[in-house]
Amino acid sequence: MSRRAIKAINWAALAERIPETERNAFAAFKAKSDQHLRRMAANPETPPKIDWAYYKKNITLSGLVDKFQKEYEAFVVPYPADKYTSQLEAQEKELLAQIEQFIKESNERIASASKEVERVKSLLPFSEMTMEDFRNLYPDQAIQSDKPTVWPHTYDVQPQNEKGKPVHH
Repeated sequence: MSRRAIKAINWAALAERIPETERNAFAAFKAKSDQHLRRMAANPETPPKIDWAYYKKNITLSGLVDKFQKEYEAFVVPYPADKYTSQLEAQEKELLAQIEQFIKESNERIASASKEVERVKSLLPFSEMTMEDFRNLYPDQAIQSDKPTVWPHTYDVQPQNEKGKPVHH
């Protein structure tokens, strides 16, 4: 199982997603993984079969080969239990749900931005617009003759504050 899993890693795809600040840690991890893979490949996946009949025929001590065979076949190296796959799969499902939500929200923002782009494209170009057209489209930004302002016509330099009282200089 572990041999197949380690061969299935797409290192190029992973490298594309690693931020520049983590490149050294990624390279160290890949080197460690490659070293582990080389050590695994140096040994067979299953131990070689023992020809018990050959040893029974050539070893004269009675019962010794049978004892070794019984002990060898009873010996089991425990494989570590997989405690993390279920956690990773649950985390993956949660992240996929978050990704779907982000995609949905992004598509809504794209639709809203597209409507705004279409609205702006449908406006009269500023070069052809009169002052009255500008005032009708942007009443909060247009200069109003009944409420004169001083240059540079920004809110913070006007002689009146938000309550309509003169600012003392």
